[in-house]
Amino acid sequence: MIITIARQCGCGALHVGEILAQHYNIPLYTRESLKEMARQKGVLSEMDDFFDERPVDDLMFAISYDYADAAGKVHQKAIHMLADLIGQQDCIIIGRCGNYIFRDREDLVSVFLKGDETTRIKNTMIEENMSAEEAMEFNHLMDERRVFYHRYYTGLIWGDAKDYDLCIDSCRLSAEDAAQIIESYIASVHLQLK
Repeated sequence: MIITIARQCGCGALHVGEILAQHYNIPLYTRESLKEMARQKGVLSEMDDFFDERPVDDLMFAISYDYADAAGKVHQKAIHMLADLIGQQDCIIIGRCGNYIFRDREDLVSVFLKGDETTRIKNTMIEENMSAEEAMEFNHLMDERRVFYHRYYTGLIWGDAKDYDLCIDSCRLSAEDAAQIIESYIASVHLQLK
């Protein structure tokens, strides 16, 4: 089973992922841990742009998208490399277009975490030790980067409900409650670890 968690900035995705990883006793992969895995396998240099989450402007996206195939599959090399790094193992992945990359796995559970702006700003203030203004700018910048990044690598709209099994307002819930909803969904669709 693979659980992918996409998220708006300040929604506590890492904490939700940690709870799920502990519950299922499976690894949790973030950008940094995936980068380290790619470094150990000797493929990091081929995936640098994919991991750096550099902002992609509209012109750059339009140029690259023109050369993509009709399905909108852009930059398949990095996507295939990440899929190869993970293989068929049970795990949780935060971000990295996981819902798209692993969409053909029958044991995929894809989640999108969202929340109201005020709560997300408060969460970021605490997590990043920022003022309200800094946290608001940080959240806006990170979410904007994720929109372009997701579209650049997948051709899809980041956060579009039809591309996820579950969309959860994790700001209205505790991380434990959000994780419990995901666990309940997994049990209801009868997914099991390998």
